[in-house]
Amino acid sequence: MPPVNSTSVFSEVPGNMRVVASPGCGSPSTLLKHLNSYLDNSQGARLFSGLQLNYEPFIQSIEDGKLQYSTWHVMPKVRNLVATGKVDYLPARASEVPNLLRKWQTNVALLRLSPANIEGFHSLGPTGSYPVEAIKVCPTIFAEIDENVPWIGTNLIHSSQITTQIQSEIQMPMYELSEESPTAQRIANHVIGLIPQSPVIQIGMGSISESIMFSIQKSNLQGIRFVGMGCDPMVDMFNSGQMEKPKEKTDFSILAVELMGTQKIMDFAHNNPAVQVVSSRIGHNSSILSKLDKFVSINSAIEIDLSGQVNSETVDSRQISGIGGSIDYAETAFQSNGGVRITALASTAKKGTVSTIVPRLSSESAVTIPRGLAEFVVTEHGVADLRGKTMKERAENLIRIADPAFRQELEESVNTKGYR
Repeated sequence: MPPVNSTSVFSEVPGNMRVVASPGCGSPSTLLKHLNSYLDNSQGARLFSGLQLNYEPFIQSIEDGKLQYSTWHVMPKVRNLVATGKVDYLPARASEVPNLLRKWQTNVALLRLSPANIEGFHSLGPTGSYPVEAIKVCPTIFAEIDENVPWIGTNLIHSSQITTQIQSEIQMPMYELSEESPTAQRIANHVIGLIPQSPVIQIGMGSISESIMFSIQKSNLQGIRFVGMGCDPMVDMFNSGQMEKPKEKTDFSILAVELMGTQKIMDFAHNNPAVQVVSSRIGHNSSILSKLDKFVSINSAIEIDLSGQVNSETVDSRQISGIGGSIDYAETAFQSNGGVRITALASTAKKGTVSTIVPRLSSESAVTIPRGLAEFVVTEHGVADLRGKTMKERAENLIRIADPAFRQELEESVNTKGYR
């Protein structure tokens, strides 16, 4: 299929577009930019997407009220727009999104794809999660073709399924790792001691998670496989022999729903059978993933209360993140033989003025992970093991890893908050 003029790509699309766009490094930035031209001469549209790394192509249309935007992953660029009601937050767990695309009646998919191979297939490259499902749901599929998209054989679409394609004009978004902080490094050192040999590790985003990744790389852990997100440090771990290499066609070293990194992980994943990028129906499915032994789920949090309830989404009632796959992976580790569930967070926030371990989550805080799924909680001050503990014992263990400046206050709250 020859590409069309990019400025006219939306010219024949009827009103009431309900658009779903690929996330992360697979974001179709060129198509999103030209969506603005369509909005200038239409009755508007609604856009659905997960995590975006580049909002520049369409954020002005949201601010001007031309584009309605709904997302289940709030990034810094749109936090104020969520707070003012210009962006709608969808509290959806990642495993649920494939089914919700149909419920939301999405009818147009925007994708960034590799060039076609000799058989006419394109690869979605770094993204699988919900775009793989959007292809099945949306009758209209617009694609921007980018020669830099890596070829991954587990997330393909045929040229015959594409309504219109254009050449990409905007570079694929990349995800740069955060700088390590001393606090994050101390947390990471505690986490390493909880991970068994030959684990299947799922790890989230952010400075703490990334410090843990670097600590894993420096550790004596062997036979590692990763699930969920593929990122740059995994390349070095694979090349050093620290990661398990596939023995059969169905085996994997990295089973990702997204690759989130730089050209380093993209080049590594290109035509590499050790890397699979799959739909959330697989990559966030606890029924499938829990069959993997020693599944270790590591996620950060904003705050946790003394009963073990975890808030990973809100600060002072403001939505600053999303549920993502955190509860899906916590459930996976819960069901896995030898599985481990780890919540890692700094003991304070706001430059040390606020404890992240609190007596009770407030009525305005989200409960992202219920206390029944809490297992190990890690701060820079140590590890709290909540397994099989009473409410009183949980509170005592969590107070031990709180910042020393807040421990007395937390101890005094135990008598008044129902922990005795």
